[in-house]
Amino acid sequence: MARPIPRHWHEEFQLCYIESGSGELTYRGDDHPTPPASLFIVHPGEIHSNRAYQMSGCSYRTLFIEPEALRGAATEVFNRDRGVPFFPATVIYDREILALYVKLHVALENPASLLERQSLLATFMNELIARFCEHRASPDSVGMKRINVKRACEYLIEYHAENIFLEHLAHTVGLSPFHFSRLFSEQVGMPPHAFQTQVRISRAKTLLLEGWSISQVASRTGFADQSHLTRHFKRLVGITPGRYQQSSKNVQDPAHASR
Repeated sequence: MARPIPRHWHEEFQLCYIESGSGELTYRGDDHPTPPASLFIVHPGEIHSNRAYQMSGCSYRTLFIEPEALRGAATEVFNRDRGVPFFPATVIYDREILALYVKLHVALENPASLLERQSLLATFMNELIARFCEHRASPDSVGMKRINVKRACEYLIEYHAENIFLEHLAHTVGLSPFHFSRLFSEQVGMPPHAFQTQVRISRAKTLLLEGWSISQVASRTGFADQSHLTRHFKRLVGITPGRYQQSSKNVQDPAHASR
């Protein structure tokens, strides 16, 4: 076996997704296998150690979350403060939760809007707590106030180039960030950051047709840089901004029109 990480503890929640290379986590008096496609959770202040089975170690994605952040999220999920949440399951294999975690981690390490990062974090914490916390979430009571999605969408369209805080967007419709994020996704079919990205790409297409350079378009539509625009543009449109702009010129140029 590879040399283990010695016994230690953290002040925050530690979440670790194993991408490749099996190992084990020694925690709460037991050895927990941590195979690929698994996510383990260590509570604040609890001593633990890790060991990889292969000498080459393992590939993993770790995230630390402040206890108060999860406590706040749990308060929104349960509609009352129950303190810092407790997760009985040390290792989680649920595919949906793993996919949300990886998506959040990738957004944190790559160029992404503030709204995207906050929305993904809110969605992940909400789902993790609702499904794996010791106290399960109860259904929303009848008559609970629902979000005015149209107003939120209009705000995102008008300020699509701005780096919007999730808290601010939720405040514009009188809801908490976690409640807002959940209801927006339910009604629109995508989270707020994804909707904002769609609006930005739509605006980018218009600017490209007007002859703006790709770097100028990236700046005017709220993307971090040209590569950030290109990545999302290709994902949503199917081609790069440069090819889109050139293809549009060819269609509009009489010399390239088909006969």
